[in-house]
Amino acid sequence: MAKGYARPRKNGKWQLEVDLGTYVDLKTGKRKRNRKYRTVKAKSQRDADTQLARFVAEVTGEGYYEPEKMMFVDFVKKEWLPKHAEKHLSHTTLSTHLRYLDIRILPAFQSLRLDQIRPKHIIDFLDNLQEDGMRLDKVKDENGEMKVKKGKLSKSTIYYHYRILNGIFNFAVKLGLIKENPTKKIDKPKLDTKEVEVYDIEEAARLLECLESEDHVLHWQIIVKLAITTGMRRSELFGLEFKHIDYENRVIKVRQAVTFSKEKGLQVHEIKKGNGVARKRNIVFSQTLLEPIKRLERIRKKERLAANQLWEDGKHNFLVCDETGKPYNPTSMQRWWERFIKRHKLKYVNIHALRHTSATLLINEGIHAKIISARLGHSDIRTTMNIYGHALKQADEVAATKLDSALEKKNLPTN
Repeated sequence: MAKGYARPRKNGKWQLEVDLGTYVDLKTGKRKRNRKYRTVKAKSQRDADTQLARFVAEVTGEGYYEPEKMMFVDFVKKEWLPKHAEKHLSHTTLSTHLRYLDIRILPAFQSLRLDQIRPKHIIDFLDNLQEDGMRLDKVKDENGEMKVKKGKLSKSTIYYHYRILNGIFNFAVKLGLIKENPTKKIDKPKLDTKEVEVYDIEEAARLLECLESEDHVLHWQIIVKLAITTGMRRSELFGLEFKHIDYENRVIKVRQAVTFSKEKGLQVHEIKKGNGVARKRNIVFSQTLLEPIKRLERIRKKERLAANQLWEDGKHNFLVCDETGKPYNPTSMQRWWERFIKRHKLKYVNIHALRHTSATLLINEGIHAKIISARLGHSDIRTTMNIYGHALKQADEVAATKLDSALEKKNLPTN
């Protein structure tokens, strides 16, 4: 039990002292007394004792940690996780964070206090990730047995570990537990700058043409068209309900997402990415989608009337769902997409590349980056510029060529 003392000083001030016992100084190896002090103003001994009781509760209660004693693992589990990660990260992102923390990050830093971690520790950790044998994902061998996949971690996976550490130390700085974020003093791990494969205008037109023959799966037809014309994320498309569609103004109100993780299953939640404006944005959609969406709404209405029991008592009315109104797992689209591509012999791009296709086509049509940024839900136009810098540069070169050509025609001598 911690002991507390209140000692009078001059001018109505009192010095409060709490004795927290002893601890071993890791630098000197010597045992030291752990005392906490605070100077307060008090009108009487009783007032000082009341403030002392509060001070004792503050420094000994749950949630109070001494920076010189707090281990990195404790900070992650007792501070960062409940006070930041669980509140601000989507459950799918949090699931990935926790997996990387459990298998690599926490074991690597388990013997260090939060304030002991230096840039060198992080550099050594990231260097270690680049070695063979760091992969933990398994594949079947020729005998059908599960074995750890050979090779090294990808650069993007290594960078993801850096991002997690950076976020953790940023939060520690915000709480005032450390003065500097040690990851800020090292070079970021390099990423492979692969150009994303997208559809050009002719390929996109061919895709839309093939979709017309998929009328028996109207919801997939609509979702793919929305992906390529609005640039919405897959989780946003799966979170789309009919109440979010303004038919009169042809506006989609992007307000929520549907995601899935093994830990929490299907979750309907607000959009976590971007700032407030990006999380709640309105997008004008194509005139050609008005009738198909209305038709799908009529189909869903009949299904709801025929269902014996609706998912979550009919609270939601999704475009993409089963007969009970339960949303599909977003990964289900991948299986249909692969079969669709093969059936129509189209060039394969991954589903997320439909979003990139949307942005690239708009850039090539000369649409301003600010408008594209708003449609995609980027909180900062610089994000758009960074992701689509190559396409913007190409469009800029085309614009310069067209301008040169126009000026040359203007300056041609007249007869």
